[in-house]
Amino acid sequence: MSRFLAAACLSFAALAGSQQATAADTRPTGGNPTVTRTVKLFMELEGALDVGVRSGNAAAVGKTLAEDFEMRVASMPGNPTPRAEWIRLALANPGPPVRIEQMAVHEFGTVAVVSFMQRPSSKPKHDPSLDVATVDVWRRAGDAWVLAVRYSGPAGATDFAIPGVSREPPIEKRY
Repeated sequence: MSRFLAAACLSFAALAGSQQATAADTRPTGGNPTVTRTVKLFMELEGALDVGVRSGNAAAVGKTLAEDFEMRVASMPGNPTPRAEWIRLALANPGPPVRIEQMAVHEFGTVAVVSFMQRPSSKPKHDPSLDVATVDVWRRAGDAWVLAVRYSGPAGATDFAIPGVSREPPIEKRY
């Protein structure tokens, strides 16, 4: 198990009891979701990364990523994509435009774990098979945040059990 994967497992375990979590509740409730300053900050950072990728701006994307950035996907967790290859592949095929939903941010000093759902924004009807769950690990670099590790996987399937995960509907939260 790599150091990054071990750190991610420890981070996920810590997330369950963390009191430093902030989130955007984006489920339809008839009103606007409540968004904290921290979620707003990381929504902006994630949005800037997406704009850089979609505009083909390798320099802007490179500024957002840590020098040791890597991407890991659920289907191949032991096969990370290194920074240079990820930039090349992301710029060559950015995929469909997406909207970010259900963001939560957990800060641990100079590290922030940001989880969210990416949903295609160009589809008139929601197709859960296209949803991607992402967990980004950001770290402070001076006065800025840089993306160190991205973990992603398909989010549409709900018919399998993950140990420790409730199958109950989520609790309504307001921050």
